[in-house]
Amino acid sequence: MKKTRVILLLVITAMLSLSAGAYAASNLTEIKAYLNSEIKFRLDGKSWQPLDDTGKQVLPITYNGTTYLPLRVVANAFEIPITWEASTQTVGMRESSNLTLYSKEVKVDNWSEKFYDLIDKKQLVFGNHQYDGAYAFTAENVGLGWYDGSPNLKFNFGAKYNTLHLILYSPSSMKIRVLNGNNQQLTEEISLEANQVTELDVDLQGSQYAVVSAYDAAVQSEKPLLYVLKDSYVKTTAITDSRK
Repeated sequence: MKKTRVILLLVITAMLSLSAGAYAASNLTEIKAYLNSEIKFRLDGKSWQPLDDTGKQVLPITYNGTTYLPLRVVANAFEIPITWEASTQTVGMRESSNLTLYSKEVKVDNWSEKFYDLIDKKQLVFGNHQYDGAYAFTAENVGLGWYDGSPNLKFNFGAKYNTLHLILYSPSSMKIRVLNGNNQQLTEEISLEANQVTELDVDLQGSQYAVVSAYDAAVQSEKPLLYVLKDSYVKTTAITDSRK
């Protein structure tokens, strides 16, 4: 029996939005292929099922003895960042890219008394600069120090990244720590000054998650907010292949 080869089909349906006119003007060749539900997959020796970004099963396509899978599915399985540039019809793999907290890929959860997703720009003028959005949550007052149950904001970036660039504002002095999804500390204790915008880089060490924890706020009458501005972003450094 002829051995079936598995290769990547550069089809990123979720990323493309092409009109009928665009199809007609492109260099596409019509083929007759088959969705093949009999093919099974293993990844790292374990059973693996191709899924799209919504968790729906993706069936491979068989064409002329070759099996094809969407690039997005395989890239997600191997944690390879990919991008789509519609203007040049170019797929980018393992390239430097920034993902801001405005991005729909970023999911946010919190553990705090109060939490706000701020979009009112009148509330977001800090340091003579107007920001377009922020996540704000109440910090713990001074005296308790940091503990596992300290108020926090948890980000799921949807993929693993190397660096988190945080842009923060607090009306009160306070302290923060940044952890990963396994509750491992990514930073030492960091002190924030009152009424100051603070920018800092956090080494995510290839984590998909970041937890910003706020505590020891100086204001005692009311627990102050820590603003994590949505202009904050994660970035990954391009991985180069030294082999020639």
